Amino acid sequence: MEYIELLGSQLKNDVLIDLFETYDVDVVYRYDRSHEGMDDEYIAEIPEMGLEFIFDSSQRLTTLFMKNVDHTGFNPFNGSDPRSVPFKTGVEAMGWAQKRSIDAVHQESKKDDIFGVIPEWVKLNFETFYMHYQFQDNCLETVTLQVRNA
Repeated sequence: MEYIELLGSQLKNDVLIDLFETYDVDVVYRYDRSHEGMDDEYIAEIPEMGLEFIFDSSQRLTTLFMKNVDHTGFNPFNGSDPRSVPFKTGVEAMGWAQKRSIDAVHQESKKDDIFGVIPEWVKLNFETFYMHYQFQDNCLETVTLQVRNA
């Protein structure tokens, strides 16, 4: 299974069960403690692989954060890793997307009075999901895969 194919999968997907058991992952249930109308969610992390999983209240994987880390352990995913890309900046990512006719949005790094420095990013829009690349110092830092309407 590829990372992208995992989006929309249930928490009790066999691949996820094997992965979470291998890395002794605790799944944390977060509920709306302040009664703000926020949906409940489930969170799981595998720091060794640079992965963080967010499941919605129906236990469906809606967001996968992928940080760049060196990892040599068990990895059940096949195919290309979204972190292995031929670009290191948002400008390069936009060029790559345009050559493939992929709808994309680019935001250069900027300073915000409240949040401080906001890193450069590019968001690729696909039919059923988004792929968001964040860059820091001419390096890919994080890839986020997210189901549309999550």
